[in-house]
Amino acid sequence: MPSLKRSLPVVGAAGKGASQSLWRSLQERLRGGPEADGVKAEFPVGATDADGLDAPFANEGEGGTSRRGFLQLLGGSMALAGLTACVRRPREQALPYTRQPENVVPGKALHYATMSALGGYATGLLVTAYEGRPTKIEGNPDHPDSLGATGLWHQASLLSLYDPQRASGVKLRGSPRSWKAFLEAQVRQMAELQAKDKGAGVRFLMEPSASPMLAHLRERIAGQLPRARFQGWSADARDNVLDGARIAFGQPLEPRVDLTGAAVIASLDSDFLSSRPGTLRHMRAFAAGRDPKAGEMNRLYQIETSLSVTGASADHRLPVRPSDVQRVAAALLTAVAKAAGGELGRFASLAVPLPPDQRKFVDGLAKDLVRGGAKSVVLAGARQPAAVHAIAHAINSALGSSAAKLGAPLLLDQSSGPRPLSQLVADIRKGEVHTLVITARNPVYGAPADLDLGRALRAVPNVIYLSPYEDETAQHATWFIPAAHELESWGDGRAEDGTVTFQQPLVSPLYNGQSEIDLLAGLLGEGEKGAFNNLREFWQGRTAGGAPAFEQSWQRWVSDGVVPKSATPAEKATPRWEAIAAAAQEAARAPAAAADALEADFALDGRLYDGRFANNAWLQEMPDPITRLSWDNAALIAPATAARLKLRQDDVVELTLRGRTVRAPVLVQPGQAEGAVTLPVGYGRQSSSETLAAGVGFNANALRTVDGFWFDRGLALQRAAVPEKLHLVQTQEHHSMEGRAIVLSLPLEEFEKEGEEILGEHRGPLPSLHPPAEYDGFQWAMAIDLGKCTGCNACVIACQSENNIPEVGKENVSKSREMHWLRVDRYYKGDEANPEVLVQPMLCQHCESAPCEYVCPVNATVHDDEGLNVMVYNRCVGTRYCSNNCPYKVRRFNFFNYTAQYSNVERMAQNPDVTVRARGVMEKCTYCVQRIERVRIESRVGGKVIQDGDVVTACAQACPAQAISFGSLHDPSWKVAKLHKDPRRYDVLHELGTRPRTAYLARIKNPNPELA
Repeated sequence: MPSLKRSLPVVGAAGKGASQSLWRSLQERLRGGPEADGVKAEFPVGATDADGLDAPFANEGEGGTSRRGFLQLLGGSMALAGLTACVRRPREQALPYTRQPENVVPGKALHYATMSALGGYATGLLVTAYEGRPTKIEGNPDHPDSLGATGLWHQASLLSLYDPQRASGVKLRGSPRSWKAFLEAQVRQMAELQAKDKGAGVRFLMEPSASPMLAHLRERIAGQLPRARFQGWSADARDNVLDGARIAFGQPLEPRVDLTGAAVIASLDSDFLSSRPGTLRHMRAFAAGRDPKAGEMNRLYQIETSLSVTGASADHRLPVRPSDVQRVAAALLTAVAKAAGGELGRFASLAVPLPPDQRKFVDGLAKDLVRGGAKSVVLAGARQPAAVHAIAHAINSALGSSAAKLGAPLLLDQSSGPRPLSQLVADIRKGEVHTLVITARNPVYGAPADLDLGRALRAVPNVIYLSPYEDETAQHATWFIPAAHELESWGDGRAEDGTVTFQQPLVSPLYNGQSEIDLLAGLLGEGEKGAFNNLREFWQGRTAGGAPAFEQSWQRWVSDGVVPKSATPAEKATPRWEAIAAAAQEAARAPAAAADALEADFALDGRLYDGRFANNAWLQEMPDPITRLSWDNAALIAPATAARLKLRQDDVVELTLRGRTVRAPVLVQPGQAEGAVTLPVGYGRQSSSETLAAGVGFNANALRTVDGFWFDRGLALQRAAVPEKLHLVQTQEHHSMEGRAIVLSLPLEEFEKEGEEILGEHRGPLPSLHPPAEYDGFQWAMAIDLGKCTGCNACVIACQSENNIPEVGKENVSKSREMHWLRVDRYYKGDEANPEVLVQPMLCQHCESAPCEYVCPVNATVHDDEGLNVMVYNRCVGTRYCSNNCPYKVRRFNFFNYTAQYSNVERMAQNPDVTVRARGVMEKCTYCVQRIERVRIESRVGGKVIQDGDVVTACAQACPAQAISFGSLHDPSWKVAKLHKDPRRYDVLHELGTRPRTAYLARIKNPNPELA
């Protein structure tokens, strides 16, 4: 057996001979590492206990799962007992089965192009459906924003479609009414308003959108009611982005960033690698530049307050308080000006005092940006003030950045943040609003607390609210209209580059919902026409060539999901240097906070977004990519801040800001900027209908104000009057790896010099008593490139959706009973104030010499003739010996029959190709064997040979970074076979001789020598 003397130093090493090891949490680091707890740490407390197996509805104190937790998780099936057989094909395509439609075959999946709009921009999707029942969401490879990938929100929206707690009927002040009655009442009122005052008292508070159809309907309403006003609202507003462009160029322009070929990327609080709206293409382009064999590696610098997905992927990261970001940006502008000269020369004398560590970082970054020239780009986060965006534009313009382009704004409302909402509330308080139509998502919950929007709405005689849930805003509505899901609606939109994208329904509304198009058309007296006819007529009026030409184009557009060559052209603009200089001087003069002061940092949650996904169990249970927190949010503070305030993990504190107070548990987060408290929004919901979301976490929106919407100073933090703790469930400490080499990382320079020697010890044949198995045909395998993986977790939700993986609830997750077949581990290395972060997807390794197989007494886990490690569920008796013997801890035991009480509507989300497991069996990754078999059947029927790329697992298909590759090793020309021979390839726990079929490619970092 090869020597393992270098194994531990190599793990996460920043340089040759580094001796620092990885750690999963501050608690583990204080204990002295996982090895300090010995073998007992292999499983968390309660993970192997059988308590509650016979009493799933026992009280919490009696073991098992609480009745509330279990029933909320299963989704109120009693309330929906009458919703049986609710699959209804959209009436526009309904066909009788007296003669079966040619393209509908029972058991055969069909794929439909559609779109999802989040943040106003459209992402193209392909949805898999069986007999009109959507079961899986993928990306549309023809769409410029998705490129065939999806984010976790796209995947999880499928569960929201079948959520039995969605609103199901029109209501007038809480009493049921019909859609027809609503239309009749509103048409009469609109006619009266038109005759009376041209709509002077009418307001529309809209969800951000770039839909041409909605723009057309709004124009028509404005024609009838010229004095009515349209205003936008979003908790993720991009007002600062356009304001920064107004400073820099004198006009509102949207940055259109293309990171393809970018060499130096500087991010000013821009989390562009997380699974957020519009980031899929950024992840793809960034990951393409992280392969040392593909040419020059890019280098990423991240300046931020709280550790993010982008920060975890950065080569260099600088944690700073929220108020310091603009000062660092101004200092960066000055440093670039000194190094580059030219148009930026006027900024060289700008004095910006910085601490030594920040000054060193900024100077090194500035030199690198200048060296990169046109291949450099500076990105500014949407939360940052307008001055930061203006500074980013100035640097990009001066360097001639090829990655930074500009485009005209596409959203119908250029401002959708606190400013228009403040104006609306002011108008209401002056008695100028008597009719308010709301399509924005739950503004009462997300609005700044000082506006008290809920109270203001009580003064509006007629509030019309469109929403999928009877949420906090619905409680103040006169008319409540249930919103149709995106998979139940016709519509259109635009991608960030302007490409027109179409939305088509795969199923008729399960809960009698209406779309935004239906609502606005209904106000015009065209509600009975339907969104399909309205949409079709609108686009027919915009297409030249007559009816035959339009019909052909229409069929192609809807089928493909996009209108080819419809992107809007890039805009050219000349920087206004004097205006930028004034903004930079203002940013430079921003006062530094006192050393012991605290600042509030509000951030949209990486799972629940602005709270709209709070009733989605997949997202609630999925661990946060960084904190690994499940079923909760917490106030994130730095280790130094915790030490200064004498706080520990799970302590409940009172947070007071501008006279408002909330209670929250503390999570001590490595990499957090000292003096900053990050408060994730989206939790603490009080909706009576969204019972899964109610009571989970705390509501950070209660502290947000118009002037401190994203950041605010003057935060006071103190322990709760009565000492209290709230147990936060973090899954990263489940399944200890006992200090063994798991995830490998090397700097580029060391990899080029000694990569073969270092990584060679973690691959290759080992002496064994068991001769290697021989395979005649396919040899299915996987390769995961850690250099590309960002840890966004899109693969986790894709796997859950594809394989019918159930949720188990917070209590069971705390006992390490989560059922995810694929997890993304997160490890820290180095200084807790600013550690290096490594992420690693971990799933069944499909070992050729599998330890789980030797110990199974009933031969339930076996190898097939193509090398897959498979589970025979009917044989499994639940001994859990295989889990004990698995060194990777990737096997899941089904403690309860979590799906037994699913209602019929909830079962519609399940993939018919995958067995729904009952209680008492072991589960694990199968390499999506159902997809392998489906391709095999199709190849036999078609008389074809399976080619590379024909079989794609759910995780690989969803991955925006293309970090996961799947295929067979039988042909050296296949991609996965080449990756298994890559110089960066290594096997996890290679020294155990398990011969895994999943190979990892070590992460290679590209640090700046001046800052390393």
